[in-house]
Amino acid sequence: MRLFIAINFNEEVKDYLSEVQSIVKASSRKGRYTRYDNFHLTLRFLGELTQIEADEVCDILTAFKEKVEPFSIKIGDINSFQKKEKHIVYVDVVKNKEKLITLAKKLNTMIDQSFSFRKTYSFKPHITIGREIMFYQVSSLDKIIPFHKEILVNEVSLMLSSRNQNNVLTYTPIYTVNLNE
Repeated sequence: MRLFIAINFNEEVKDYLSEVQSIVKASSRKGRYTRYDNFHLTLRFLGELTQIEADEVCDILTAFKEKVEPFSIKIGDINSFQKKEKHIVYVDVVKNKEKLITLAKKLNTMIDQSFSFRKTYSFKPHITIGREIMFYQVSSLDKIIPFHKEILVNEVSLMLSSRNQNNVLTYTPIYTVNLNE
């Protein structure tokens, strides 16, 4: 199973991300775009795990939820990583980014105590809008306004990354914990 740990969003946040994506699409020649139902903020990519290892991650999340209080973030800055002509476009966290980084560090410390992954994990909180974007005009991103509400971070999910029979990438929560409950 290909797994990762993430914060999922409600429909209102996904609607905003979809609007951002529409502006990016209108300003680009081509790209691969995140599906509406797949918008999330990754806390840790785990990769291929067995069912026994996935169960262990669920146990870690159960212990983790007692160590973290819910908090709010705000999103809105639009940025990109560029490789040659292609961009990975993402929405950045603009409020309480440090709290989010602290949350990820606590989680990653607990995971790293139980698993030995080959590479160290560097966390940069962001929400991917699309990959391999080739823009007509990057300046069109300046038109995007930040999301107007704070987003409550009160749960974390273990997510399954899989492809359906039509080869469509789908992210499915398989275990969710409410923070400090």
